[in-house]
Amino acid sequence: MRGTLFSTHHDRVSPGCSWGYWYLQHSKKVWFKVPDPDRARQKRPVFTYQGSPILHVSQVGAAQGRHVYAGRPPVVWGDYVGYGWAKGPQDTNLFMELWTRWTWLHPEACGRPDWFRVDLFAPPADSADVTTQASSPQASS
Repeated sequence: MRGTLFSTHHDRVSPGCSWGYWYLQHSKKVWFKVPDPDRARQKRPVFTYQGSPILHVSQVGAAQGRHVYAGRPPVVWGDYVGYGWAKGPQDTNLFMELWTRWTWLHPEACGRPDWFRVDLFAPPADSADVTTQASSPQASS
């Protein structure tokens, strides 16, 4: 599923691309509309930016060449991706948190929540990270 909209940390929708919002708002969210959220919560979300998985720096080595996004260089963050399930604006129900530093480094993403995507995977059978599993993500739009 592609990102639907951006909001502030307190869920106020950001209309389009605003310099003030992108550079000065300290906490932002990308919201997604996930069908059947009760069932989807049992799966593990993997977020991507322009088709590349967003990984914590500690996940890069283990996932390199073995994950379902093979061939796509990961977007590496110093923190784990923050996300949550909630009733969001415009019937959205899953959000991913964006850090201010990242948005400063990626001005091209301003106004483009659709450049973010979430794929939902069945929980791994063992403690291995979901990005290393060979299964395919749930069909998404």
